[in-house]
Amino acid sequence: MEKPSKRRGWAKFFLFLLIGSLSLLLGGFLSFAHHVDGIKPPATLSSADGIVVWTGKGGGRLQAGAELLAQKKGERLLISGVNESNDIAAIRELSGLSQDLTDCCLDLDYAAKDTIGNARETAVWAGALGYDHIILVTSAYHMPRAQAEIAGAAGRIRITPYPVERADARKWYKSWDRTKRLAQEYSKLLLTYARGRSGERDTPELEMKPVG
Repeated sequence: MEKPSKRRGWAKFFLFLLIGSLSLLLGGFLSFAHHVDGIKPPATLSSADGIVVWTGKGGGRLQAGAELLAQKKGERLLISGVNESNDIAAIRELSGLSQDLTDCCLDLDYAAKDTIGNARETAVWAGALGYDHIILVTSAYHMPRAQAEIAGAAGRIRITPYPVERADARKWYKSWDRTKRLAQEYSKLLLTYARGRSGERDTPELEMKPVG
């Protein structure tokens, strides 16, 4: 039988390991939450090959994508993860996209049901059109995982992040609902890293430079 002192030593070791792991997780979450609360759309935006909007919680995504297309920041606009009940007319009304741009330059993806699917469909779309640089529009809290998933699905495709957030969004430490959402998203991001999707390939962000 192990001596009491030896058992106490193992207990202290595992307690130290547990406290260390929890501290790392907490520190990582605080860093993630601070980063997410601080990222904003770039003040100046270079044009890309295409624009991609991932649907989901968080208002303003469709409108932001439509505005970028109208400003000719990309050749085409892909809206990924569209609900099957929304046809192209409904999307045009929700986004405010003009009829001309809808007819010429809008693509809808109904296949994606989650972030992995969004990344896969984005990679297929970009590959089919020969695009190697996209502007990605999604919620600020979702952007880190979105970039990681695209890195795994599309290799070295270049991403210009264009995060959007609801106008009434509050700092995470001022809203319990937002804290819970960020904690859930942080957990999903860790699982993405654990799968190795973001470690297999690098997805560099472009430096923001004034146009013209």
